[in-house]
This record gives sequence, structure tokens and C-alpha cells, in this order.
Amino acid sequence: MRIVYMTIGCIGSGKSTWARNFVKDKPKTKIVSPDAFRKMLNGEYEYHVEQDDIITESCFDTARHLLDAGYDVIIDCGNLTRASDRRSKWKKLPANKFIAVIMPQKDVEWHVNNRLKKPHWDNVDWHGIAKAEKAAYEAPADGEFDTIIHVKEF
Repeated sequence: MRIVYMTIGCIGSGKSTWARNFVKDKPKTKIVSPDAFRKMLNGEYEYHVEQDDIITESCFDTARHLLDAGYDVIIDCGNLTRASDRRSKWKKLPANKFIAVIMPQKDVEWHVNNRLKKPHWDNVDWHGIAKAEKAAYEAPADGEFDTIIHVKEF
């Protein structure tokens, strides 16, 4: 059975940490991360809006190839909305089962403080990003996923 896990959560909620911990004893599960593609393309983690489509398509193609090769895949990104370029896009992957992994939803300060423990950028308005992400968040709809996992705090 081919499974796609989608992490769902704001900055600093533990998505990447959960993914890394989950795959430790699961050699047939691989992580596909837009952040890793950004680092690969730019030599370090840098966000450039003009690269969004390239990165999303690269992640989609990589996930598809991994599924075709018999691996399960974790889509390690915010996946905050059902939009066509977010969760709805990943649902087009050739998987038998889609699992939502919902990270803790806390106040803005909690998310910002967690993000600052592992900063990607120095001069970023993390408060503004956290507020925007919390405002954009859409809980999974009935029937959107086969299974929903709610992650407790780490």
C-alpha cells in the first residue's frame, strides 16, 4: 500500500521534527520537503517567491517517483489549505491512502519561539508570517483524508 502523509501546521509547529523522527525506523518511508529543495537550489535556505512553482513541481515529481518505486512519502510542508497548489495538489499523487498529520496549533508567540530555535533567516518578520499562516489555516474537511493523526507537543 502506498501512503502519503501530509504534515499540516504553522511555522515552528514541529513538522520537520516529526517527519525525521517518524522515518527513523521506517526505511520504506521518505521525506519530500520544499525547504530541502530551496536549500538545494540556492546553496542555503532562501525563500524566493519566483521559485515556488518550480519547487512545488519538483517536490510533486519526486514524491510521485518515490511512490512508483514502492516508498511511502511524507510531504513536509505547511499544507495549511485545501487550495489547488496545496493539499489538493498532493491528493493527485498515485497513493492508496492519504494521512493528515496535524501539528499543535498554539498562539503566535509559541510558533515564533519554536521557529527561532532553528532559524532559517535572520531578518524575517516571523510574527507576521505566523499570524498570516494562522489566518490561512483550514482544518481538514470531512472525507479529505483517510486518516487523521493529531500530534501532541514534542
